[in-house]
Amino acid sequence: MRRYQQGDKVTARRMIADMNVPEVPAGSVGTVVATTVLGKPKKVHFALKTAWGPKQFHVDVRRGDVD
Repeated sequence: MRRYQQGDKVTARRMIADMNVPEVPAGSVGTVVATTVLGKPKKVHFALKTAWGPKQFHVDVRRGDVD
């Protein structure tokens, strides 16, 4: 099992959608902002280009969302 640290780059394994953030398409690269006690990504920062211009936001991720 790999332990992630703040600042590590991760890739979205599937589309991530939440009510408060834009959709993150699979394959998008983000940066780990916070990890769990076990070293798994908990919150990831994404900077994406959307139809409304560039967006930067943090997303709470769950098991299997990023790799």
